[in-house]
Amino acid sequence: MAMLRVCLEIQGLARDADGNACPGGLCISLGELPDDEMHTELTKKLMERVDVAAILRATPLEGLVKPSDCRVITPEEFDEKYGDDDEE
Repeated sequence: MAMLRVCLEIQGLARDADGNACPGGLCISLGELPDDEMHTELTKKLMERVDVAAILRATPLEGLVKPSDCRVITPEEFDEKYGDDDEE
């Protein structure tokens, strides 16, 4: 089973060690799908149709960041850039 996720990269969401603004990630899990083919197809469709403003409204980020500061990214890119450092 694969988890269906919507992932964003948000400019200025985080700070580096020197206090400079840098991008941060947001990932929303929507549930598991029974097979990889269905997961791949739905992920592609989601990425084409994501309403960033609606996602921001559904989170505490509304009013803190602008939709124009956000970029939809693949779950793989999210994992590479923002994934859990404790994963092995």
